[in-house]
Amino acid sequence: MAVLAAIEATAAHHFYVVTYTCGAVNGLVLLAISIVLSVVVIAAGVAIFVMTPTHQTLLLARQKAIAALCAKRGLVSEVGSGDFAIVGPIDPHWFANAHATPDHTVAVADFTQLAGQQPTLFSILTFTVAGVNIPFIAVGRKGLTSITVGGPQMFELESTDFDNRFTVKAKDRRSATMLLDPGMMQLLLDCDQVNFDMVGDRVLAYVNRAAEPAHQPTEPVEFELLFRFLDGFVARMPAILRSDYAVEQ
Repeated sequence: MAVLAAIEATAAHHFYVVTYTCGAVNGLVLLAISIVLSVVVIAAGVAIFVMTPTHQTLLLARQKAIAALCAKRGLVSEVGSGDFAIVGPIDPHWFANAHATPDHTVAVADFTQLAGQQPTLFSILTFTVAGVNIPFIAVGRKGLTSITVGGPQMFELESTDFDNRFTVKAKDRRSATMLLDPGMMQLLLDCDQVNFDMVGDRVLAYVNRAAEPAHQPTEPVEFELLFRFLDGFVARMPAILRSDYAVEQ
């Protein structure tokens, strides 16, 4: 997968770096989104990758596997300009393997972020939780590069297992504590590699692909894990949040 990751990070001709501050978080969160399109800076040098027929076959195998998985969930390859708005004003064509539901409540894709001098590969999924308006919260695995940089102060929950593995940043501690009840914490522990940000009614869940277990290109394990998280998150959304943090009519 390291080779396949390098191929995906070197697939075109330029680096693009987009930074912005999410208005919904009142300037607290800076999302640095970098799309790597040809030259990858590795360690102290620059490696230019020449794609071979074998590598093209690996990429095609991954694309077909992801398309088949998405089709089972009713996602299609026609994504909208707002499907990934939670990560900034990104052209959807900058993402690889992007799919979305026809109503655009769910969207999934691979994308590359330039962190320092090395690209970081992520698989991301965004989805809507209808009827809620949750202040910004970010939950991330400790020791891994995340999409969100900066933001509110971190705080710990009353769970040693969870606090040892995840960091929590939230604009509003009350809503964050309500959201991260025992059931939601267990979902994150079970999904293991999934991180998420939420603001308003939109969730950004993502997997840092550097931490994923070894697998074949025909096994889109990141997408499977993200869909599992989606199902569990919606089912476990505490009812009290739908009343105390409901969308104003």
